[in-house]
Amino acid sequence: MKFSSGLLVLACIVGLTACQTTASDPSNPFAGAEDEGVSSYGAFLAGRFAGSARDVSGAAEYYSTAWGLEPGSTILAERTFFTSVLSGNERTAIEAARVSAAAGDETRLARIFLAADAISDARYEEASEWLDADQLGPFNEFMAELMDDWARAGRGDVAGALDRARNASVPGYAAAYLTMHRALLADFAGESIDADAAYQAAISESPFTRIAVAAYGEFLLRERRRDEAITLYDQYLRQNPIERSISDARRIAAETRRVPRGLTASEAAARALFGPSAALASQADIDLSVVYLRLTYTLDPDYAPATMLLAGALERTGLNEAAIEAYNQVPEGPFRLAADIDRIWLRARLGDLDTALAEAREISAESDAVEALLVYADLLRASGQFTLAAEYYTQSLDARIAQGLVPDWRYYYFRAICHEQSENWAQAEADFQSALLISPDEAEVLNYLGYMWVIRDENVAEAFDMIERAATLEPDQGHIIDSLGWAHYVRGNYEIAVQNLERAVELSPDAPTINYHLGDAYWQVGRRLEARFQWERALGLEPDEDERTGLMARLAGEAPELADTRVAEAASETP
Repeated sequence: MKFSSGLLVLACIVGLTACQTTASDPSNPFAGAEDEGVSSYGAFLAGRFAGSARDVSGAAEYYSTAWGLEPGSTILAERTFFTSVLSGNERTAIEAARVSAAAGDETRLARIFLAADAISDARYEEASEWLDADQLGPFNEFMAELMDDWARAGRGDVAGALDRARNASVPGYAAAYLTMHRALLADFAGESIDADAAYQAAISESPFTRIAVAAYGEFLLRERRRDEAITLYDQYLRQNPIERSISDARRIAAETRRVPRGLTASEAAARALFGPSAALASQADIDLSVVYLRLTYTLDPDYAPATMLLAGALERTGLNEAAIEAYNQVPEGPFRLAADIDRIWLRARLGDLDTALAEAREISAESDAVEALLVYADLLRASGQFTLAAEYYTQSLDARIAQGLVPDWRYYYFRAICHEQSENWAQAEADFQSALLISPDEAEVLNYLGYMWVIRDENVAEAFDMIERAATLEPDQGHIIDSLGWAHYVRGNYEIAVQNLERAVELSPDAPTINYHLGDAYWQVGRRLEARFQWERALGLEPDEDERTGLMARLAGEAPELADTRVAEAASETP
């Protein structure tokens, strides 16, 4: 479920206001920066620069330094609070939030964050005081009502909290989250009949079904309804067979007599706030979504789903170092492996392939999970270690089959690429065909196998049909249109080849292989100046060594040969 566009606009305004400074603001300590406060102004500017570079830890440190030099500045307190929340420096965020709240807290975020801190420390009266504020805005007001119910429940007024939740009226976007909140409150109050009904309603209504299933399963186990819990888990796993957290819960329920303990008020509050916080994070990658996910983390640092979502939101908003730290904070349990894999891929995307490979090798050695083997295989392939990568794809396939899972075409496809790159064509061809048996309409597989058959002069008619089918399935993929153009080139249809290769270059203008191919096609139809231009362009696009050698030869006057065995690099080769 998504929030209304009006609510998102409000959220964006709140986020911008939290970091806004105006020269006319009387609390601005820099109005006379030419004469005084120069060092604090320097720290302020450094904080702004760090923030623009998405170095949120550096920004928080600089703003905190400036605030320390100008402790009366609410602007600096607000910026220190906001950046400290983003970076995960909770202690500094709390200190700055108190100053911001005392000065009016225009966005009300500081008050809500202080309330979460108070609930986590069982200071329930203080939490309610922080939440007693006007003009919170629709989203903050809803979050504040949820938190205040848990502050009431924590100090013993469970009946009052539950009564208020039952009679609450909220916008349509919030109804499913209110249902989950009511279920958690009824469970906390020991009202089993109401809790059971509310949990079942939450499973039907919530966009985060796994969270509702996990909570209801634990409730059933506490109620000594173990068989019903197992049935619930089985129903979910039939639709989501590789969901590790539910499969682990199902295994524990079946193999042990363990009964989950009841949640504290703070832990239950984290689960109640998870839904709306996650919905905001799924709607837009904005810094404000991180703030609300930090609330859930403050309420329960051991709630792994929230920490995973927080790490993902940090990554999507470009706060990569904070994301890596958050992935590392995911506790041991069913989410730990997923956190490790996401962190490893983030390192790889940031260019630290050596560290990513080392970490992937470590988790593949420690775990027999398919995912652990697969991430190592993928990174080996990405680093050009094709023979070893093929071995790990084989292990991944064997592990998947041993677990009774449905075959996945991608395992065969990526292993086929490794075999082809290792000049083991017989194995590559068999794996490409196995992938197509599982999923006959995968454009990438059709394109790769069809192209290889064309340049090997094997099964040419069938290959041509496969490439044309791939181009029909994915008409906007430059590397696939390149294959179609090159297939026409190899068959001597140079004019048609030019048409397709020009289209491929439009789609993927920075692909050296495609520009190289277009240059060759231009040469064959007598467009020699345009051919040289394309070769020169390809040479400037970081081609591989074989391509560079060929391009230099062409520019030195050597005419292109008829066949060229390069495959345009597919963007999807690295998952």
